[in-house]
Amino acid sequence: MEKKTNAKRNLILANAKNVFIRKGFASVTMKDIIEECNISRGGIYLYFQSVDQIFRQVIEDHNQQKIKEAKKYISSDKNFEQVIDEFLEKQKKRLMNLENSFLVAMYEYRFVNRNDEHQEFFQNQFVYTKNIVTDILMFGFKEKNIQSHNIDALASSIVLLIEGISMFAVVVGVSEDFIDKQVAIIKNMIMVHIH
Repeated sequence: MEKKTNAKRNLILANAKNVFIRKGFASVTMKDIIEECNISRGGIYLYFQSVDQIFRQVIEDHNQQKIKEAKKYISSDKNFEQVIDEFLEKQKKRLMNLENSFLVAMYEYRFVNRNDEHQEFFQNQFVYTKNIVTDILMFGFKEKNIQSHNIDALASSIVLLIEGISMFAVVVGVSEDFIDKQVAIIKNMIMVHIH
């Protein structure tokens, strides 16, 4: 029974994520999600009470997936520079493919929920991403490729740059050349810390 419950819940979240990618956050209704899932109104309310609750769980699952992916390429046979390149290439692909990205929905959610009640949630999003970058940098430290001082500050700076580029991409739009230049700056920031 629990397996079936988890499968239905995961189906709702996967379909809801597709809706959020297509429509953003602000205009999505429970009806949109229900139609995407092809389940009854009562069926969805057994698992989730609101679009907001679904969205937060989709983000949580998305974050866990990003952490798994990062651990996978850190534990591979790649060297530190290859891991950095793969991470930055993933960021570039995400920015070049906004129509299939969760970014627009994330920013809409942030602007719709600017109250203090949601502050911790948004701080946690920063921490999730910073932890991934910190893990990558610590991999470089363990491999004796990077100095340990300022890893925390470097990880924060990288995340802030990526977030700034992401916001700019959503609001204004960016070219591949622009992203390549920004990625090169981020990589240079990391390589300055190489022994």
